Amino acid sequence: MQADRGDVVRSSDPFKLGENRQRPWLIVNNDSHPFGDEQFLAVAVTTKEYDRSLALETDVWEVRGVPRESFVSPWAVHSPRVEDLVAWQGRVTSEFVDTVVDQIETYLR
Repeated sequence: MQADRGDVVRSSDPFKLGENRQRPWLIVNNDSHPFGDEQFLAVAVTTKEYDRSLALETDVWEVRGVPRESFVSPWAVHSPRVEDLVAWQGRVTSEFVDTVVDQIETYLR
């Protein structure tokens, strides 16, 4: 399965323990990623809201894909490989992805 910037996909979660180790991830890399057809830069999607979470409101979805109220955690970065992607769940707007990337950058500068 191939994913593009703005897609929400299910993949394993390296931060979880136990049997149910999958979660949705928002793909945030752009075309400059050196292995963009094999590996992605993604941030966690969760049902838990934290102080700096970004809500996945109805208006940020181009195609809705998660069944419950969810949030993006821009500090929870993962780099799943294409073979680890289990399912496509939806797509958010490019404006929302830009907001997420701006938030990630605040943790890096």
